[in-house]
Amino acid sequence: AGASGEAFGSSWLYISAGSSAQPIRCECQPRARSSRIEGAMPPVQEPRERQEASAEAALTTQQLQRNFYWFALNFAVNHGVVTTPLVLSTSVLAGDAGYVGNALINIFTMVASFFLGAPLTGTLGPRGGVLFGMLLYCIYAALFAVAAYVGKDGKDNIGETAKQLQLIIFSIGSACGGIAAGVLWTAQGAYFSRTVDLIHQREGGERSALTSKMASRFAILYLVCEVIAKLLWSLLSYLKVPGWVNGIIYTGAGALALVLQLNSFNLSSTGPRTAVLQKVKAAASLWTDPVLLMVAGINLTFGFSAAFMNGYINSEYTSPQLGSFAVTLLAAMTALFAGIFSHVFGYVSERVGKGPVVCMGALSFLGIPFCFFALKCCSGWDWALVVLYILQGSGRAVYESTNKGIFSDLFADNAPGAFANQILQVTGSFAICFFLSSSLKGPTLAWIALVLAAITPFGYFGAVALRKQQARRQDCAVALAANAA
Repeated sequence: AGASGEAFGSSWLYISAGSSAQPIRCECQPRARSSRIEGAMPPVQEPRERQEASAEAALTTQQLQRNFYWFALNFAVNHGVVTTPLVLSTSVLAGDAGYVGNALINIFTMVASFFLGAPLTGTLGPRGGVLFGMLLYCIYAALFAVAAYVGKDGKDNIGETAKQLQLIIFSIGSACGGIAAGVLWTAQGAYFSRTVDLIHQREGGERSALTSKMASRFAILYLVCEVIAKLLWSLLSYLKVPGWVNGIIYTGAGALALVLQLNSFNLSSTGPRTAVLQKVKAAASLWTDPVLLMVAGINLTFGFSAAFMNGYINSEYTSPQLGSFAVTLLAAMTALFAGIFSHVFGYVSERVGKGPVVCMGALSFLGIPFCFFALKCCSGWDWALVVLYILQGSGRAVYESTNKGIFSDLFADNAPGAFANQILQVTGSFAICFFLSSSLKGPTLAWIALVLAAITPFGYFGAVALRKQQARRQDCAVALAANAA
């Protein structure tokens, strides 16, 4: 029997023998949190798991890196081309079809990220989950094209029957799109984490630096494809190509990326295979982990800041002062700057860690409400409004790249559950903004984004400190068990 006492940075273990107790100082180096005590019997592998482990063991670092870029490119193309209608649906479709569809996407994404994301990723594997999501995204884009064809004579010249048909078609497509997003991003996070694990096993070094590099490169591909997709749609619209034709073209491009994605490696998921219900429980089990709430800052800030920019700045200032074309142009510019900053922040985080980058992202998001309140933005700003979109792009770069590396680092043993909760946090903030749109006006959203941005760095540094403390406790528990034996 023994007792233990703790101090920051080290622990004392008291191993009792008879009537005396000998203190043993335990200087433990922080390490990644593990769900299994060293020395315990490893889980029994099924034949399928052994085959996957053998295939993955034969892969070289160069093969894994090339595969990751191929995977990221096809993912980015599919996501970029099939989600562009999400931005344009309210201007292309008649009545409330666009608004209802966007609301359904948020609802189904929230539900799917928790109840389907982790279970399907565990059942189908990370690549299988990504393929499932890409397929549903293609269905979403195809149904958007069908809905746009129903109103091909123009949203102002469409009859009531056609309006109802548009609403039904696009609602079904939006439900598919929401399910796709919930599963796709969860599976992408698991695939990313598994790739990082395999490369780290071969190269060694600091895992955190590797996640920073891989996350920034994924974000660059993802955001560049988004920029190209938005600008291409604008060009086609300028050339008077009907929206339903654009929808067909984009659906075809998304389907091609889906087929090409079949050539990416079928990597296994982290952790042993469990039943679907156990995967749901694994995701829900993180709700009791304070680290999950502590790293929610960037996710929530991004959600409310995006709602402020898209729902208030665009409609109240950008479109009236610059014209409706500027909304799409500046949205593409936001994604472009996000891609540029992702590269810069990836370089910085590899060398000085993720903490300074989180601070820069928080300051970027904070700068938007600062301009609104302190600099009396935005009447008469005209093209100076681009400053807000650059700040949004800088903050989004941290969300798209560094943020994913943080979740991979802090929840390495339960990546599907962690990324399911990460998507739940973002879509939850979007859903709150939609359902409370009558009370959450522009200034209110700006205040919420300001407060969340201000507390984000404190939450991140607290989460890292807590994980290090948990790792020291686990190491000392192992030492205690070894001495007792």
